[in-house]
Amino acid sequence: MPVDDLFDYFCQDQVSIGQYVVVPFGNRKLVGVVVAINQKPSIDFKKIKAVIRVDNEVLFDEHLFKLFRFAANYYQYPIGQTIHTALPTRLKRDQNKAKKKAYTYSATPLLTPEYIENIPPRKKKLKLIAETLMKKNLNDMEIKKLLNTPQIIIRELLEKSLIKASEIEPAINRRNSISIELNEDQQSAVNEILSKQSFHPFLIFGITGSGKTEVYMKLIDSYLKNKGQVLVMVPEINLTPQLEKRFEKRFPENKIISLHSHLTDSDRLENWRAAKSGQAQIIIGTRLSVFTPFKNLRGIIIDEEHDGSYKQQDNLRYHARDVAMMRAKLLNIPFILGSATPSLESWALVKLKKLHLLKLTSRAFQDATLPVVRLIQKSNKLTDNYLSEPLLNSIQDRLSKKQQSIIFINRRGYAPVLFCPSCSSNVQCPKCSTSLVVHNKIKKLRCHHCDYQRLIDDSCAQCGNLDLMTLGSGTQRIEEILSNSFPEAKIQRVDRDTMRSKNKLDKLYQDMIQGNIDILVGTQMLSKGHDFANVTLVGIVDADHALFSHDFRASEKFFSQLVQVSGRSGRHKVQGEVIIDTNFGKHPIYSYVQKQDYELFADMELNLRKELNFPPFFSHAVLKMESKSLGLLENFSNFAYELANQLKISDVKINPPTRPYIEKVNLMERAHMFFESKSRIQLNKLLFLLRQNLMQNKLAKKLKWLVDVDPIEF
Repeated sequence: MPVDDLFDYFCQDQVSIGQYVVVPFGNRKLVGVVVAINQKPSIDFKKIKAVIRVDNEVLFDEHLFKLFRFAANYYQYPIGQTIHTALPTRLKRDQNKAKKKAYTYSATPLLTPEYIENIPPRKKKLKLIAETLMKKNLNDMEIKKLLNTPQIIIRELLEKSLIKASEIEPAINRRNSISIELNEDQQSAVNEILSKQSFHPFLIFGITGSGKTEVYMKLIDSYLKNKGQVLVMVPEINLTPQLEKRFEKRFPENKIISLHSHLTDSDRLENWRAAKSGQAQIIIGTRLSVFTPFKNLRGIIIDEEHDGSYKQQDNLRYHARDVAMMRAKLLNIPFILGSATPSLESWALVKLKKLHLLKLTSRAFQDATLPVVRLIQKSNKLTDNYLSEPLLNSIQDRLSKKQQSIIFINRRGYAPVLFCPSCSSNVQCPKCSTSLVVHNKIKKLRCHHCDYQRLIDDSCAQCGNLDLMTLGSGTQRIEEILSNSFPEAKIQRVDRDTMRSKNKLDKLYQDMIQGNIDILVGTQMLSKGHDFANVTLVGIVDADHALFSHDFRASEKFFSQLVQVSGRSGRHKVQGEVIIDTNFGKHPIYSYVQKQDYELFADMELNLRKELNFPPFFSHAVLKMESKSLGLLENFSNFAYELANQLKISDVKINPPTRPYIEKVNLMERAHMFFESKSRIQLNKLLFLLRQNLMQNKLAKKLKWLVDVDPIEF
């Protein structure tokens, strides 16, 4: 429930902490989790309601409850809803039955021609199934092809022992394990980590293509001994298909499962239970997997730890990297981070000797080197085709050599603005304070914040001008330009509009490996961990807008993005090339990218953050408020500001409420109030008191508000 209290219930059955129960709550029946037993009730015993049903399954152990309490306290979120976050959807809905198993049916010696001969004529369906099973074994799908509803007949045959059912187990690849010999840096990192069996946090800092995954697999090989389990976390679903396939080749005898949002509810519950029971030994998951129960977890690995996708952006706004570190500490097991561009928070911990740094300084593939990065001055003309001549020539060169290219532009759609040159207006979203994006493929204008859509305007709503023009570019426009420039090339666009399912991501990966794609055009989905051996060119288009963001983390995100996407080029035999089309080639960040010098960039950026009292040197939090009524929003934000100041917690700076860069989203007016402090303890103390007071206030119940600790989006 959205309160910090726990609720007392009477139960005649014996229960354990972590057990699953169904309880009455008002007029409803809700799923609950037992968190304490035999404690003195907080209310009169006569008023306590009885538990409706106790399920045999124990969902969480003691250490996970400690983790839940840490997350609830740190991220200022109710403990009940924190636990609720970790539950698979089917359990939340009290649909806790396991996924239906698949069976193969075969005849026993009791099923004879004589028995079939004596089946009454009215039982035609029974005779059909019995005769078929006499000839061959049948699985569920094959039986359904014979009869629409065969369950009663199958049950009758089973009860009479005329047939037997054998559960179909997923096929396990029994090929020999494929292991690659490690280079000196990789082996040194493995030796260092394996020398520590208890909690020790490590950061594997390796250039793109340095073979971090091979290091992970050597570590996993050790952790799996004695029925151990390993959690490998990745930032997004699009990294799991390739990783799963590599792990399946390396660990053919072990059960590998994935946990991510693209699974069906039943598949997610089945995989979750496989992790909890210890049946699955290698678990590859996105951020929510950090709360998965395990039987014998021996190590936690977080790949691409810098990625912002590890931070949840609604409800419990946890950062999976930080929660995972606490979990490893509670379990006293090794904790491994990996990245070519570590987060500045992690790099600061390295400087403080709280993270042990391990460097991989060369690419894993023999003789492979980092790509050459070229900066090309971009044209300023509005009629420019958005791709420079040198980039187009380089793409043509790769096509002639049967090599692949990646063109990166971090913007979906065709163009970000539909502009009227007559009155200088652009088409705005009616629900958000932002421009509508042109999507030429579907002939619509679309908002990327609330998903409002309408047909592309024929004329300007302000002045009636018929001569509207598009400004800027997105993946669709770049795809169109490339299709016109290289009509024979096989081009694939990769963004949220085209890659909506895991099957499409799997197919994309296979098509790239098999050479069915010449040019890949896409957003940041392309920058995350993919290893395509035949990609020798990366083009980066229209990146300059990221240089002038309102976000203090913009430089860090931009540098990381450029280095990561550049790292897709030349990972194997052929020298790679990166071409960046820019109007600001002398900007310092581009020189750091050219040198691939993360350490120099990180030290410069950390010095700047320290001067400005920004994280990781100061702790930040923000009270985010939104309402359809601007007047109500202003009244509440002013009240919250006055209340925070009245609480008088020392060493915490309370900034007056401000409007964010995008003031309105989906008709909701927005306001933010920022807090900053050198003391994490003092900041959390203020946030706790502020939340407690706000929850008692009538005004707070008329609008939406939440506390975001360590925010990364504003």
